[in-house]
Amino acid sequence: MTAFPQSISVIIPVHNRAQLIGPCLEHLLASGQRVIARGVGVELVVVDDASRDGSPEVVQKLAHAAHDHPHPIPIRLVQLSHRHGPGRARNAALAEATGELVVFIDSDVIVTEGLLEAHWRVHHEAQVNGRRAYGVGTLVSVPSLGEALQFPAPTVWDTSRASLDTANSSVPRKVLDELGGFDSGFTVYGWEDLDLGRRLKKHGLTRLAVTDAVAYHIQPPIETQQQLVSRLEKERERGMTAVHFMKKHPEWSARLTAQDTMLHRVLTWVFRFGGLVHVGNVLSWVAWARRRGFRGLERMWLAGVFNKAYLDSLAATKRAALGKVGTRRS
Repeated sequence: MTAFPQSISVIIPVHNRAQLIGPCLEHLLASGQRVIARGVGVELVVVDDASRDGSPEVVQKLAHAAHDHPHPIPIRLVQLSHRHGPGRARNAALAEATGELVVFIDSDVIVTEGLLEAHWRVHHEAQVNGRRAYGVGTLVSVPSLGEALQFPAPTVWDTSRASLDTANSSVPRKVLDELGGFDSGFTVYGWEDLDLGRRLKKHGLTRLAVTDAVAYHIQPPIETQQQLVSRLEKERERGMTAVHFMKKHPEWSARLTAQDTMLHRVLTWVFRFGGLVHVGNVLSWVAWARRRGFRGLERMWLAGVFNKAYLDSLAATKRAALGKVGTRRS
């Protein structure tokens, strides 16, 4: 039996991350050298989702520089002329990828040197044991690139419980082809990865935790109005796509994952102190908490405001869907 996998494609979507895509790719190149030493081929496939900040130029510059390495790893750039969203962007990269194993990494993630080797090893062992599996790595949230480059030790809280997290995961290419990749019905931000994870499980694959595949997800603290508005917009988009997610997966566990319950609405109300904390003043409350080192309160207040935006969008999208159904019936 031929050893599996013999080749790896790392897929990285990027949208306006010129400051982070360079370090992201540099660390992936270093991680790839460990796998090349095992005789496994590696390629990086970057899909630029209509960036406007010079991200493609950063990728192209690194691609040229990578040719000079004694064991070069190709960096392939797929450019989209208009915004597709993360799921459809990854599908565009999949159409160009050639590896037997696909590793998904986000452009705001810094990987450790052993990450690709860890993903490779888990799938190799799964094949030897006759198991169909996909892998989800360890993802550590950090506030800055500087802290990511310190490579802090993961804690028990950094083990993802999501069905799939495309910031650090791996799936056999053959299985992705069988399932048709990501569902293009997720037209904006959110749920395309969890949907694929559920479909993988329903397709008979086992989810394996790849604990040695450690990556650092850079998530700067919300400090400015611009950051707040950007995050709220993502939450509203996530509320819209949650309806499509629950329609595809009508089981109760999917509804819990989507937080479409009275319990989650009550918790959101409690987290906002019954509405005392809201979009208009949350940054002031958060600044007060940070000055006093009350990190728990900071996280709770932000979670409450973000969840309210998400749940309001979810409810509005459900009402709109019901209205369309009623219009068709009449």
